[in-house]
Amino acid sequence: MSQDEDWLIDDSHEAAEENTGPAWHVLIVDDEPDIHRVTQLALSGIDFLGRPLKLHSCYSGKEALEFLAHTTDIALILLDVVMESEDAGLKTARAIREQLGNRQVRIILRTGQPGVAPERQVIESYDINDYKAKTELTRDKLYTAVLGTLRSYNDIMLIDQQRQMLDANRRGLLKVIEASSVIFQQSSIEQLAQGVLEQLQSLLFFEQDALYVVVNGGVAALTDDDAVRVLYATGGYSELRGKTLPEADLVRFRPTIDEAIQTERSIYADDHFVGFFKTPHGPVNLFIIEGPVSLSHGDRDLIELFCSNVSIAYENLLMAREVEETQRTIIYQLSEVVEYRSQDTGQHIRRMAEYSYLIARAMGLDEEEANVIRTAAPLHDIGKVGIPDAVLLKPGPLNADERVIMNRHAEIGYTMLKGAKPRILRMAATIAQQHHEKWDGSGYPQGLSGEDIHIAGRITALADVYDALANKRCYKEAWPTEEVLEEIRRMRGSHLDPKVVDAFFGILHEVEAVRLLYRDAGAAH
Repeated sequence: MSQDEDWLIDDSHEAAEENTGPAWHVLIVDDEPDIHRVTQLALSGIDFLGRPLKLHSCYSGKEALEFLAHTTDIALILLDVVMESEDAGLKTARAIREQLGNRQVRIILRTGQPGVAPERQVIESYDINDYKAKTELTRDKLYTAVLGTLRSYNDIMLIDQQRQMLDANRRGLLKVIEASSVIFQQSSIEQLAQGVLEQLQSLLFFEQDALYVVVNGGVAALTDDDAVRVLYATGGYSELRGKTLPEADLVRFRPTIDEAIQTERSIYADDHFVGFFKTPHGPVNLFIIEGPVSLSHGDRDLIELFCSNVSIAYENLLMAREVEETQRTIIYQLSEVVEYRSQDTGQHIRRMAEYSYLIARAMGLDEEEANVIRTAAPLHDIGKVGIPDAVLLKPGPLNADERVIMNRHAEIGYTMLKGAKPRILRMAATIAQQHHEKWDGSGYPQGLSGEDIHIAGRITALADVYDALANKRCYKEAWPTEEVLEEIRRMRGSHLDPKVVDAFFGILHEVEAVRLLYRDAGAAH
């Protein structure tokens, strides 16, 4: 053995422990084959944290870079300084950090010519972890240097794993926040159910078939009297939307559903997932996701957070529905006061509401907007409370002066409602003011024309005309159906918006069904 190789002297007296984990990959980069051989001898039988060392060899800086470009799990590089050139090792170290972007791998520079590059300058400039002269490395010192560097690498990887976990958790939380924001935008329980399943699938369950069910009852477990109603479903369950969960599916899922209800938590079965939430004022809600469920604890935490947000959104919808029902009740009561005073029936306002809703949907308005119009339409004649009885209750046609007085009810109604903040009452103010405007501009009170008239005003104008002609009033008898329809056709493009008229005739059978359902007492069938 030469004097340059005395670093191979074995001054270690420790026996190697049994290896139990995956190997630490160590790369030897040196242009002298003997250095590879003696390094392998020096590090044979060594392990760290119960994991053995696995050594790899490259004989030039270029070969090392090509090897590292396709290998990502090298923990340590024993890198010679002088190889194909006097600074080949330094260039290789810089390329590893800058070109390959590998900041994790630890590098120990070894050299048989310590004077080639100053130690301090090399460590600072080339991101080197240690710099050793080969002549100073006994086996024990090499052992100490390698294990100390592996410990540093292990710490770096643990920190990196924790960072990745934090990043994954952060991304997961962001996804939950994004999914929850979609949920909070839903305006009905049915839309909420659809949104929940779609967002759950985008979060973790992807294309697995799913059900959103509501359990009416189910205090401790399902009973034979409890109805499990499907609000929304995807995939193979899509045809169950709006129906009761079939007995076969109920039998299959019942043990998990019972456990979810009893424990008031989500259940992760082998072949399906049951998400649970219940609000203080609502029934038990469950999402059933079909298929294998393999979720980490982190993923389960995200699901629980999502369920909590869904619960809040559901409770908000219930409260909003309660407020809307209260508003609707008050509106109907106010409207019936007006109808009672004018000797019409409360059925007129119900027909107006339903006609307006049907036409709005036929016109392409969304469910929410159509429902607002339906709720507001009964207040179209609220201004009649300001019309004297002599005019309001006159059994025959009105003269010119009386017509001027009667026409004021549109502006009176608007004035009564225009300061209201609730959306429904603001819509009612618009309808009260504009339901007597005409498409050709000859209406009142503002003489608006065309699309300057709010769509709700154009819709309720037709609904009001149709109901007035088709039903008995204190000043007239009901017209025959064909004459009513002919008159509406005649008004198309003058009194009435042509598109609204076309939409009306497109759903005429539904309109007629409403008229029959809410016909006045004593009216002919």
